[in-house]
Amino acid sequence: MILEAKNPDPKTLPTLGVWQATHGEKTLTYLSSAFPNVPDFTCDSWCYESPMDFEGARALDGGRVELRHRLHDPPHVIVVTVVTPEPGAVEFLARAEVDTVREAGGRLPDNLLIPNLCWQLRRAPGFASKPDPYPEFVRRCFIFTDDGATFLHQTERRNIPVRPADHQYNNPPWVQMYIPVWEPLRRAGEGSWADFSSDRYVYPVIGTVSRDGKHLTAIVCEAPTALCQAWHDCMHNNPRWLPADAPPGGRTWRLRVYAMENDPEALLRRVGQDFPQALRLKEGRVPAGP
Repeated sequence: MILEAKNPDPKTLPTLGVWQATHGEKTLTYLSSAFPNVPDFTCDSWCYESPMDFEGARALDGGRVELRHRLHDPPHVIVVTVVTPEPGAVEFLARAEVDTVREAGGRLPDNLLIPNLCWQLRRAPGFASKPDPYPEFVRRCFIFTDDGATFLHQTERRNIPVRPADHQYNNPPWVQMYIPVWEPLRRAGEGSWADFSSDRYVYPVIGTVSRDGKHLTAIVCEAPTALCQAWHDCMHNNPRWLPADAPPGGRTWRLRVYAMENDPEALLRRVGQDFPQALRLKEGRVPAGP
């Protein structure tokens, strides 16, 4: 742990921390969120699984944390992320800025790199996959389809293209990506780590239910590039930079993590309050992203 924010109300607000772990030659930076409203629940967000370097973190008032990352290309662009706790939720809000010390007169590119946040549940024993076989974790993960809250093992799970059909990871498929109902069906390339399901979501929400069925947790944004359930007890729901018609410096990248009692309708009501456009996407009004 390299930083823990001072929580002004630990009985109500999630407590945020920043910690690092070494994997091979790489040092990975995580934002931890310990929720008081769900028993023994801490989730971690790898910030970020993208070509950028962690530059530092600092605690802000209200239990918030600021993270700074430098893009590999172009290296004069800094992504500043403010993480804010609130009852039952944590919000990530990022903006991009130019490091004018490094490059005076530099500008932000029109097509900003979309940060890839890897949200993980390995340290939440009530939600994690272990000690069960990983496909049992998939059975507790869900998206929202036209049929309502739908567990992922009930969706079509196409084989992992890069693995042989008889591989353990394809029987059943361990990972999958999902696109919205208003987009045409896609297939991943033969070297891909996961394929796209033919079952598509109606709301940009992906999450999982606890082992005892009493709680759920989910990650949500307004208009993701795709929903992914992947290897490390992890899920991805990466927002576009919005509004798309604003200059790059006027765009933000925003997602939220929720943890609550297992009530999918209550989750959607909360999403509707925080992302009203997200519940209208299936009507076809999709914000265009760069």
